[in-house]
Amino acid sequence: MSDKEHNNQTDNPDLNDPLLREKEEPRENSSPIPVFILFAFAALCFWGGVYLVEHSGDFSKDAYTRDYDPNAKVAAVQVSLFDRGKKIFNAQCVACHQTNGQGVTGVYPPLAGSKWVLGHQEVLARILINGLNGPVIVLGNQYNGNMPAFGPAGLNLKPTDIASVLTYIRQEWGNEASDFTVETMEKYMPMYSARTTPWNAEELVQNLGPEPEPPAEEPTEKAPDSEKASAETAALVTH
Repeated sequence: MSDKEHNNQTDNPDLNDPLLREKEEPRENSSPIPVFILFAFAALCFWGGVYLVEHSGDFSKDAYTRDYDPNAKVAAVQVSLFDRGKKIFNAQCVACHQTNGQGVTGVYPPLAGSKWVLGHQEVLARILINGLNGPVIVLGNQYNGNMPAFGPAGLNLKPTDIASVLTYIRQEWGNEASDFTVETMEKYMPMYSARTTPWNAEELVQNLGPEPEPPAEEPTEKAPDSEKASAETAALVTH
């Protein structure tokens, strides 16, 4: 464009009006996102969430191994009565009887070496289900406190929980006694659940039933190698 033509356009603004109308006028800020894009993004997020839930394998590392079977049954972890009872003791009993089982002198009786703990299981069941009030002699010392009920009239623990804590105190701090089985507690629980008053020391030892027999130990199979070794030893002796 020559200088003359440029001057003519500048001097005559009407010639530039059509060009200006074709151009979009500048706007402040940014233009809004189209609605359909927002819906598309939301649908994508929803699909992604559903996909993760169905294919994440509960976010377990096992789900990303070649041997992972989503339909396999998960084996329940078996917790021993002793370990279960230890947790219950630490939650409910340790404040009085202490972690060492020695109790508090003159206030709470010891559990370590106590005949009340190592003796007849029905006595222990009565104490835990209904509680104990009044004086009691433990290891030659008198204690006059109140033992709360753990049964339906008190903390309402299940038979499994009571059997567990009794197993724990019978086998901790040097105590050596048999397990207090769940079956034994399930026998005693209905016998004393209706009682609403705690026991005293004299009542505890009256009208006791037979002592529950400890569960029979499962016989262990003799290993084939042991049998073979025994046979070889016998052959050597005969020769």
